[in-house]
Amino acid sequence: MLYSTCMWRTWKIWVGLILAIILIAGIGFFKLGGGAGSIDIEKPKQFIQAEFIDLSRIGSVSKYRSGAGHDYAANGETCRSMKHYFTPITDPTNNWRRNSTNGLPPPPDGKTDIPIYSPVDGKITSVSEEQTPIGKQVWIRSDNAPEYKIRLFHIYLSDGIDSGTRVKAGQQIGVIGAQQGTDIAIEGLAPWTKQAVSYFQVLPDNLFRAYIDRGLKNREDFIISASERDANPLQCNGEQFVRSNSYDESSDEVQLTGYVEPTQ
Repeated sequence: MLYSTCMWRTWKIWVGLILAIILIAGIGFFKLGGGAGSIDIEKPKQFIQAEFIDLSRIGSVSKYRSGAGHDYAANGETCRSMKHYFTPITDPTNNWRRNSTNGLPPPPDGKTDIPIYSPVDGKITSVSEEQTPIGKQVWIRSDNAPEYKIRLFHIYLSDGIDSGTRVKAGQQIGVIGAQQGTDIAIEGLAPWTKQAVSYFQVLPDNLFRAYIDRGLKNREDFIISASERDANPLQCNGEQFVRSNSYDESSDEVQLTGYVEPTQ
């Protein structure tokens, strides 16, 4: 009987310790953002506080769910680019592709660079090298919408800007080269699934007016709906899009007023 009582007490102690460990781990998980719930992909919060790029230097923007770049799907969808590529206005007589010796656009020169800004008050949570050696990938978490992360691609960071840096909306955090381009993705933090929304879904009206001034009418101009993409599916080989000769690449992007078609 005494032996059974001791076993029972020991078992209760172990159960209590296990529950305490699970509770502590769960609290830490949520504090680190791993426990963030699902985001509303239909009507997300418009939490962007500042434009992330000098829009006067941009000539075109790829559409959400386009065939631009490479496959970058989320929300259970497949074979589509669920982010936006921003392409600068360039000198049509100076196409870098003709002059490049390594297949890459020229790096920032300190004179003609395009500034990149933090779109929110928040914290840079991660900085990593790009697979293609053009700048770095930067993740920013908003103070006002911590369930989201903003992912910027191919950024040359300013001195003193790195993982862990606190940033303010509109603060310059880096540059891109004048002929380089960059892309932006807005994703959820839920660890069990990849969720994404369009940058233009989370852009408030006061900031979207700059796009209206550049010739656009509404946010939907930048978004291919899921149903439209499903009805006109893209083909993928791994992460790469496979395009037929009849594929219309112009349908992938929105041209802003001032866009200039570069010569080939």
